[in-house]
Amino acid sequence: MPVLEVTDAARRYGEVAALCGVDLQLERGEWLGLLGPNGAGKTTLVRAIAGRVRLDRGEIALFGQRLGVVPQEIALYPALTARENLVTFGSLHGLGRRELTLRIAWALAWTGLAERADEPVRGFSGGMKRRLNIAASVLHRPDVLLLDEPTVGVDPQSRERIWQMLAELRRGGTRCCSPPTSSTRRRRCAIAS
Repeated sequence: MPVLEVTDAARRYGEVAALCGVDLQLERGEWLGLLGPNGAGKTTLVRAIAGRVRLDRGEIALFGQRLGVVPQEIALYPALTARENLVTFGSLHGLGRRELTLRIAWALAWTGLAERADEPVRGFSGGMKRRLNIAASVLHRPDVLLLDEPTVGVDPQSRERIWQMLAELRRGGTRCCSPPTSSTRRRRCAIAS
């Protein structure tokens, strides 16, 4: 049984068709890369799955799965520290105090940011912000993780670190759906096969 199913998804913005009858399934243990040129509707599809865009036609089913979303734009509070950002997002996901403490310790170690945990995010590099952005989206242990170009604008070393982090999530059972950046397209889409 799929963990995510999109059937006949369609969305228009005025005269522009962003999605035209998209069908896809994400199976347990699978990664799915969404390929297409700029303006092809990849971000619209990710936003529709996340419930941020209403479809004109079609259906999206998550089958009771917990969803995590990593937007293309960094969604962190720059004046807060890494730890404070994680507390904020973990609380929004309804994590209790004990679980939140454990998950934050895990996230800081997982991202390699434990030594910078109490520094304001505004001073972080782009790669550090991207890693923290992903961590904030997985604190609640989602079954399905939507990533919208998670490595855009980072250096090659940070990009590789992020893909290693995501591979670790996959080994733990999280299913990922992402429009890959051009530099990782061929290598990362092969994971889905």
